[in-house]
Amino acid sequence: MAYEEYLSFLHRLNDSVIGVHTTADLICGDLVIEFVEMLDKLEKWIDEIPLEAASEQRFGNKAYRHFYEKLCQETPALLSPLLPPNLQDALPELTPYFTESFGNSTRIDYGSGHEANFLILLFCLQKLGVFSENENQVLVLRIFNKYLRVCRHLQTKFKMEPAGSRGVHALDDFQFAPFIFGSAQLIGSKTLVPDSYLKKTVVEAHAHQSLFLDCVNFINETKTGPFHEHSNQLWNISAVPHWKKVNSGMFKMYEGEVLKKFPVVQHMMFGSLFSFDRSEKTSEADVNSEDIPIMTQMPPRQPAQHGMFAFQIPSVANTSTVRTASVVESGDLRRLHAEKHPNEHCPPPMAEP
Repeated sequence: MAYEEYLSFLHRLNDSVIGVHTTADLICGDLVIEFVEMLDKLEKWIDEIPLEAASEQRFGNKAYRHFYEKLCQETPALLSPLLPPNLQDALPELTPYFTESFGNSTRIDYGSGHEANFLILLFCLQKLGVFSENENQVLVLRIFNKYLRVCRHLQTKFKMEPAGSRGVHALDDFQFAPFIFGSAQLIGSKTLVPDSYLKKTVVEAHAHQSLFLDCVNFINETKTGPFHEHSNQLWNISAVPHWKKVNSGMFKMYEGEVLKKFPVVQHMMFGSLFSFDRSEKTSEADVNSEDIPIMTQMPPRQPAQHGMFAFQIPSVANTSTVRTASVVESGDLRRLHAEKHPNEHCPPPMAEP
């Protein structure tokens, strides 16, 4: 039940921001403003915590644990004002989703699973009636957008490790959902097409309009080297002809790379709001059928088909070869590739105007 409800929630959020710029004038209720101010408070905590000597740690700065400890202590006081008196009993169930939204204190890492916890928190709050479906736009463009700012602040200051990232073959080291919502924002754009985000100057000029371009801009600021080398998945997706297809492909990719990946969902928590109960739409035959093979033979994937995106990369005179790794096919984890992906020929980065 949780799978269906959560995915349906994401689709509603996605549909609400189709063609809507991040800077659009939106009506924000008092609770939305209070939520954003609460996230502002977290950013101030980040600024107040001094870093520990880098020589004493190899990866993420251990000072992050001071932030996480304070977060766990203060979360009930932070969330309680958002709930009316008759919903205060839901606080113990909401608290873990909030504390798990900002990374892991043991590994000092952050990934799409932590991002999912924050979206599950918003889902639960809407299910409780704290936020209505009419507020979906502000949930994405005000609350979730502010959450991204806080997470980036954490990632850059405490040098957090990507959780479970596949490196160059991942969509992004840390985030996934903003690429979904951001591609929806760009549907119908007359000036920006998918390959526009390969041009750094275009991204810088329009990052404030879309969460997708904002994420690409953050990648450009934090990574060095050719774009097609450090962000090969995004490079390949840029050849998709229009944003509507990018958006639908992102959803399929999110299901395969996040919701159907055991390393991610093993940490998810379930309760009365985010229920582990079986969906009424799922029959016993669907679950217990012994005729479903655990592993099936799949035809080899053709070059230039990444995840749920299938397209032809334009031929160019000079190409650079990028070797891809053998990964689990998005969309059905029981189906594995029989052999590694073929070498793919990707065009070099486009010249900036």
